[in-house]
Amino acid sequence: CRASLWSIEPGSSVPDHAHGCAQGSCYPATGDLLVGREKKLKASSTCGHNRREPYCIVSHLQEEKKCFQCDSRRPYDLVYNTISHRIENVITTFRPDRKKCWWQSENGKSNVYIQLDLEAEFHFTHLIMTFKTFRPAALLIERSADFGHTWQVYRYFAYDCSAVFPRISQGPLRSVDDVICESRYSDIEPSTEGEVIFRVLDPSIQIEDPYSHRIQNQLKITNLRVNFTKLHTLGDNLLDSRQEIKEKYYYAMYELVVRGNCFCYGHASECAPIEGVKDDIEGMVHGRCVCKHNTKGLNCEQCNDFYNDLDWRPAKGRDTNACKKCNCNGHSSKCHFDMAVYMATGNVSGGVCEDCLHNTMGRNCEACKPFYYKDPGRDIRDPRVCIPCDCDHSGSVNDGECDGHDDPAQGMIAGQCRCKENVQGPRCDTCRVGYFGLSADDPHGCQSCRCNPRGTVSSGPQCDPVRGACFCKRLVTGHSCNQCVAEHWGLSHDVSGCRGCDCDVGGAIDNQCLMESGQCRCRSHTLGRQCNQVEPGYFFMALDHYLYEAELAKLSQGCTVEEREHLPDQPSSWTGTGFARVPEGGVLEFSISNIPYSMEYDVIIRYEPQMPLDWEEVRVTVVRPGPIPTSSPCGNTIPSDDLLTISLPSGSRFMALPHPVCLERGVSYKLHLEFVRYVDKNSIPSTSSANILIDSIVLMPLYSSLEMFVAGDPASVVRKQNYERFRCHESAKSVPRPAISDVCAKLVFSLSTIINDRALPCHCDAQGSFSSECHVHGGQCHCRPNVIGQRCDKCAPGTYGFGPAGCKSCECSQEGSHSRFCDQYTGQCPCLSGAFGQRCDGCQTGHWGFPTCRQCQCNGHTEECHQRTGTCLNCRSHTAGSNCEKCASGYYGNPVLGLGSQCRPCPCPDGPESGRHYAASCYQDSHNRQVVCNCKQGYTGARCEECAPGYYGNPSQPGGQCQPCPCSNNIDLSDPEACDRRTGECRKCLYNTEGPNCSMCKSGYYGEASRRNCRKCTCNFLGTEHSQCLSRDECLCQRATGQCQCLPQVIGLTCDHCSPNFWNLASGRGCEPCNCDPNNAYTSTCNEFTGKCQCREGFGGKTCRDCQENHWGDPRIQCRACHCDPRGIEHSQCNPVTGHCACRQGVSGVHCDQCARGFSGTFPDCQPCHQCFGDWDRIVQDLAARTKALATRAQEIQTTGLTPAYEKSFKELEGKLAQARDIVNARNTTAEAVTTLMGMMEELRSLIAETTDMLNSLEGELTTVQDSNYEASNDLSKLEREAKELNLTSEQLKHQLDILKNSNFLGAYDSIRASYNKSHDAERRVNQSTTDTPSTVSQSADTRRKTERLITQKKDDFNRKNAANKRALTDLNAKVQGLDLKKINEKVCGASGDVPCGESPCGGIGCRDDERRHCGGLSCNGAISAADNALERSKHAEKELVKAMGEVEELFKQVADAKTKAQEAKDKAQAALRKASDTKSKVERSNNDLRDLIKQIRAFLMQEGADPDSIEAVANRVLELSIPASPQQIRHLADEIKDRVRSLSSVDAILQQTQDDVHKAEQLLLEARKARNKAERAKNTADSVKQALDDARKAQAAAEKAIRQARDDIGMTENRLAQIQSETTANEKGLNDAMERLGDLGRHIEALKSKRANNSMAVALAEETATTARDKASDAKQILDGELSDKYSTVKDLVGRKANAVQDAKKKAEQLRDEAKQLLKDAQDKLQRLAELEKHYEENQRMLEGKARQLDGLEDKMKIILDAINKQIQIYNTCQ
Repeated sequence: CRASLWSIEPGSSVPDHAHGCAQGSCYPATGDLLVGREKKLKASSTCGHNRREPYCIVSHLQEEKKCFQCDSRRPYDLVYNTISHRIENVITTFRPDRKKCWWQSENGKSNVYIQLDLEAEFHFTHLIMTFKTFRPAALLIERSADFGHTWQVYRYFAYDCSAVFPRISQGPLRSVDDVICESRYSDIEPSTEGEVIFRVLDPSIQIEDPYSHRIQNQLKITNLRVNFTKLHTLGDNLLDSRQEIKEKYYYAMYELVVRGNCFCYGHASECAPIEGVKDDIEGMVHGRCVCKHNTKGLNCEQCNDFYNDLDWRPAKGRDTNACKKCNCNGHSSKCHFDMAVYMATGNVSGGVCEDCLHNTMGRNCEACKPFYYKDPGRDIRDPRVCIPCDCDHSGSVNDGECDGHDDPAQGMIAGQCRCKENVQGPRCDTCRVGYFGLSADDPHGCQSCRCNPRGTVSSGPQCDPVRGACFCKRLVTGHSCNQCVAEHWGLSHDVSGCRGCDCDVGGAIDNQCLMESGQCRCRSHTLGRQCNQVEPGYFFMALDHYLYEAELAKLSQGCTVEEREHLPDQPSSWTGTGFARVPEGGVLEFSISNIPYSMEYDVIIRYEPQMPLDWEEVRVTVVRPGPIPTSSPCGNTIPSDDLLTISLPSGSRFMALPHPVCLERGVSYKLHLEFVRYVDKNSIPSTSSANILIDSIVLMPLYSSLEMFVAGDPASVVRKQNYERFRCHESAKSVPRPAISDVCAKLVFSLSTIINDRALPCHCDAQGSFSSECHVHGGQCHCRPNVIGQRCDKCAPGTYGFGPAGCKSCECSQEGSHSRFCDQYTGQCPCLSGAFGQRCDGCQTGHWGFPTCRQCQCNGHTEECHQRTGTCLNCRSHTAGSNCEKCASGYYGNPVLGLGSQCRPCPCPDGPESGRHYAASCYQDSHNRQVVCNCKQGYTGARCEECAPGYYGNPSQPGGQCQPCPCSNNIDLSDPEACDRRTGECRKCLYNTEGPNCSMCKSGYYGEASRRNCRKCTCNFLGTEHSQCLSRDECLCQRATGQCQCLPQVIGLTCDHCSPNFWNLASGRGCEPCNCDPNNAYTSTCNEFTGKCQCREGFGGKTCRDCQENHWGDPRIQCRACHCDPRGIEHSQCNPVTGHCACRQGVSGVHCDQCARGFSGTFPDCQPCHQCFGDWDRIVQDLAARTKALATRAQEIQTTGLTPAYEKSFKELEGKLAQARDIVNARNTTAEAVTTLMGMMEELRSLIAETTDMLNSLEGELTTVQDSNYEASNDLSKLEREAKELNLTSEQLKHQLDILKNSNFLGAYDSIRASYNKSHDAERRVNQSTTDTPSTVSQSADTRRKTERLITQKKDDFNRKNAANKRALTDLNAKVQGLDLKKINEKVCGASGDVPCGESPCGGIGCRDDERRHCGGLSCNGAISAADNALERSKHAEKELVKAMGEVEELFKQVADAKTKAQEAKDKAQAALRKASDTKSKVERSNNDLRDLIKQIRAFLMQEGADPDSIEAVANRVLELSIPASPQQIRHLADEIKDRVRSLSSVDAILQQTQDDVHKAEQLLLEARKARNKAERAKNTADSVKQALDDARKAQAAAEKAIRQARDDIGMTENRLAQIQSETTANEKGLNDAMERLGDLGRHIEALKSKRANNSMAVALAEETATTARDKASDAKQILDGELSDKYSTVKDLVGRKANAVQDAKKKAEQLRDEAKQLLKDAQDKLQRLAELEKHYEENQRMLEGKARQLDGLEDKMKIILDAINKQIQIYNTCQ
């Protein structure tokens, strides 16, 4: 069709092609990409594509014809088919008829696209479209770089961008890849041959790097698409919708040029046809690059095979970025690029060889494969360079792999085998010393001998190298020498290896013990490693344990029991309660049934002689239950052995039988003692008979019968010798005996545990002893006061009342009792005739004066009096006095028997029990017989029937009373009208109070009215709200506090001063803020009267926002002193803005320190210059005026801009631009016009450049002038501001002065004085700090001088030391430089020091990996690796220890919880016991009251003619009791009483009814007995509750027992619990025992705590050992000699042993935790049972309380009935 005019290239972005591809990047030539690609170009719409179609033109500019036909079913042909308008017609040709062919779309279709599909990637530079019709009103250009999968828009074109593409920016273009919308190619004109031009890289945008990825990506395309979206029309289509209208509008294009070249990334200078594309088309741009630089691919996008040593990159400029050949040392022909390798080599090489041959491997096939090594004598390229390894498969690591090459830095030798950890030898086929059993399955090659170092002989090999059996020490056995021989323990480093168990011969079952701890197997209730201790609550018996009291034996033939009282704080010489007094011929028979062990016993008789001579003969007979079998232990006993005779010396207190007696376990015996005769009767006085006091007999085990003493082994011989040497047997025969020695105690302990097969339980009585624990030797419990017995289970003679507090002394009266001993249960002493009471120390009821008792004298008004003084008690009939001789308060009369009359109630106005009695007392006037009342406070009148002044009320009404008037004590109590007597209203308030109760201060007063301290308000008139003030001296305040109502920002109780940071109280409008500058003032406060802030140095003004006087500057930045020379100034203040001083005439300068212009001389002597100076000065001033004019002009330019100054030049430029625009807009643009246009554009550019330079120079000058002008303006502004501030300050001061003149200073005087005092005090303190000695200033100076002296003294020493240190550092540096680090690397890191860090897997000194030091590793043998392994194991052991400690802590918490719950159960049980005891006490008191009532009623019945008062007293006494009768019975009885009362008419009638009343009283007595029965039933209920608590306590005791035996057998604990439960369910004694055991729970938990502490100590010891191992491992890092490996082995073994110890401790802790959990569960079950029992008890208690409330209600009703009886009696008395 037609050729393109332009051939546009990327300009500066395209590199220089002159050098070709050899010296840098190269690119193919650019051409039209459409040439040769007719079939790759398509359009979505073509006129006449399917049939012949008509179309029209808008006007007939070309021809007369207006409408035409198109048929594009066949291609265009100049002769045969000229109406075909296919898309291929737009491809550029140079035929003369090119204007006759074009592409045309269908009529009226707006959305049409043209798309070019390329066969490869191409560079696209620009596009030119020439249209036959109007250009499109809107279009967009798109491209794809992935063959049409995704599309990106290059550019939008539209006549109206904002309407068609509203969201697209309209520019300007800032980057080459910006997407914008343009309008310059979318105008409706020209109507034909209009062009649309698009450049990918806009020439106006500077491109810094044309090779960047962004630029290359912008140029790369595989598809290009032009979308036409809107047609240009003339508007007639909107008015007419006919088809012929649409036929005028369509798209028609003459030519489409797509310029570009094939895309080769700078690696090709030419392109060849792609396969299948012909190469004979002239001008076609082909798509396959002819690649250089060792690249390949359609676009040279990858490297050639085996050229991957560098990563593929595009060529840039002079850099070819050619692909590099791989180096595989002739062992491979294939490789690939690896970025990680490339970066690791410092961006040098990244090629990795593939499929290495000849047993090689590595990135460059430079290393041998595993199990091969490099022959040092061959070149790396030799095919035979790698040789197979020769290593033993069983003993070498990695299945026989050897070192692949020589590497001294890493200690590698080519072909050297790497042995397993426990293997040695060149081929790794021999076990190391201390190891055995070479095996391929063992990861370490050989097993460790596993010989325990403590049990193995230290010299020689540890074990057999084949079998591994260790060589043990003398007392050690086992394959690993890790066990002690029998009866030994404590494997250690001793010569023998172990030590003997040394188990106690009696406390332990045998001499076997645990090897680890040496713990022996203990008998029941013994503990300790050697079983030589007893558990808490248990004891080992004394030798005289089996003791039988004579007073408990069977007595006959005149024998009697004689008790003896124990003296406090004195040892007793007898046992039990006393003795059996045996006369001559007396017989004692002892029953013996508790023999613990079949053996021979010494029989000891303890006695107290009563006669001066020896008791001559006592026959002792052992009575056995039957014949003795010969097979029994006592089978050798003959009958004569059981018949013994002994004499009892008078000088001794005990005597043993001549020979021992053999007794068997489980057999009952009787020991018969017959005291035949004393001595010759002739020596006994006839008045007395011989007798003796027998205390007891004792069975002492005969030690020679026990195997522990006679076994024959050395230990038994030593035991027997010690037993006899220390006289252990002899010292136990008497009652008072010395303290037992440690040797005897140990031997007796063993003897006791053998005889009893266990330790014996204490069984201390819970009530009689202080605790459940007894003395470990003998079992004596710690008894409470006056309690005796080994178990503290009975009262001492002369005491009684066994209980928790011990026993109480009988205290029998010597005057009234037969003896000092009383009943042990009741405490009743045996009284003499006439004596009464528990102690026989009092008289009968109604008598006094013990021991000469006489009758009480009470005038018949009571039967009781004080036993000692005779004072009458409980006087009746309203009487009082020591003999009931006067009337009680509220009554009058003379009640003396036989003389006076009855006591009558005082009528004031009514009697005391009427509810209207207001007198304290009364009396009957002896003259007029009138009753005179003594009124209570608040009452007045003859009968106290009125309220006194100051009181109010209505006492005349029933229940009325007089109360004090509620006037807050602020009235006159003597004034009858001070308050209303009826209502209490206050009428005359005093003391400045007011209100209905005179309870608040009057208005204008404040204070507490109740304290009479109402004071007048004192408010400062200046600071108080004027609305609160009636005058200057009278203001209102808060009545409670006196606080005045202050004006804003005024504070103080009287509003007398301003708030902090405020001032001007005198204004009368409140205080104003100080507004002190926060930066320039010391504080935010100001003077309270002037408002002046306290400014910092250099600042001034009222608020410190100005500079200080004689200072200048901007106070927001800095104030400077004026520094004016006083010789040349008018005044001292300089310019506050510029700092220029005010100079006098002839002086100048900023500081007025030089002569002025026009004056000469030396300052300050300045003289005027010659007259000629004035002439020159005018010239200079003229020049200054011109300069000023220029400055004004510059100011105008600055204001109006540069346009007016260069308006002419700009108009010329505009004319030329308009001329250029006319040329551009001309329709028929020619080449000459374009040339002219280009010339004009160049001229315009030069003119614009010149103008720009001129403007820049002027701008610089203007900037200089502007700066000067700005400084002058600033100076003027500062001067003006300072003047204004001075004026303002002057006005403010004047205004303040006026205020102060007109203000009242009295209100502010106090504030001024306070401020003065503060200032004076501050001045005094400052003076003291400088003048006093020592002062703060002087101390500071002394300190400074001392510091200077020290510096001077130490300076030389410091310099010398510093020089010495420098020399030492220099020497050390020299030594460090000379160190050889290779060996250090080998020993510390496990690698040679001369291998680079990158090639050394073990690292080394200075090596880093990801900013961390790299030294050692998994397969390295250095000290670091060994230490790390040891540290890891230590950390693991530490974690296990922490875990075990956590579990032990949890166990401790559980035990503590169990203890807490047990304590709670104990408290609840004790509370329940107290409740039961209280209930019992109440019941006993009720019984006593009932007994007293019965006695009184009986006495009453014995009297004759009882008067009504006596009847009333009896009725009152009975009615006060709670009667447990039904409501129906009570109502019936009340009705009868009322009927009887109504029938009272005379005394005779009352006397007649007395018999009936007595009958009723008897009924009441019967009801009282019923009440007692019910109380007894309640007591039974309480006893049942107590029994339930007994069960609970027993359960709690079981829990305590189980916790105490936490490490013993749980089953034994449960059996013991069952035994305790069965023993304590029957009586109250068991309950007390359970309480005692519950009390012991805390101590046993403490014991468990100690055990837990021991475990913790063991764990802590293991942890400490592990820590020591870790420290040793850390020290190993610094060890550089040959002992490193040995020490590491030692640390490793030590850590292993301690880890085993930790595991054992952990297992023990877990076992203890499980046992404690089980115990906790049992305790919780028992606590639940206890809670249920307590719930039942509370229910019973509530039931009892309900019954009690019901009885109380009945009692109230009976009181009402009693009141009615009293009223009837008073009525009767009035009638009398």
